[in-house]
Amino acid sequence: MSSQFQNRLVGVIVLVALGVIFLPDILDGKKQLQEEQFAEIPLRPEIVQSDDLPQPIELIDLSEQTAQFVEGEPTEQETVETTPIDTATVSENAEKSSPSEAKKNIVNNDASPAYTLQLGSFKNATNVKALVSQLRKKGFRAYTIPVKPVDGQLTKVFVGPDISKTKLLNLQKEVDKAAGVKSAIVAYNPVQ
Repeated sequence: MSSQFQNRLVGVIVLVALGVIFLPDILDGKKQLQEEQFAEIPLRPEIVQSDDLPQPIELIDLSEQTAQFVEGEPTEQETVETTPIDTATVSENAEKSSPSEAKKNIVNNDASPAYTLQLGSFKNATNVKALVSQLRKKGFRAYTIPVKPVDGQLTKVFVGPDISKTKLLNLQKEVDKAAGVKSAIVAYNPVQ
């Protein structure tokens, strides 16, 4: 008898295990898959070749010519002899001169970073306004981020900006004495 009882017990355990494994899948129904939407970051843009740059246009000063017409002076017309020009030589000369002109017109984007003095972050708008007005009276270029201080919101007070870090080091001592705080030199970000 014990063998029959053991068989039934093993059978019940197998059925319960199968129920635990497969019943959650059956009772869930159809699963809804949510696909995450990713925005691809574009690759680094290619550097524009100097041949692709548009050629500079010469501006003609018309003020002298208009002054002559306004004064009413008669203009003399000169006859100019025209000679046929070979277009192949003109295009070759233009191709030779355009790369050198384009190289001169390329702007150097490696601008040196600017620095500014950060005096601190304050939540009290009246203290911020008082500190900024005190600094401006003493001749410092003080500004805040955000521009209009709001009570309860952090407002950063800055003096500067300047390209030269050494000038700011000298200015830092004066500002620290004038404001009564210890300032720090930070990188200036004009976008903020």
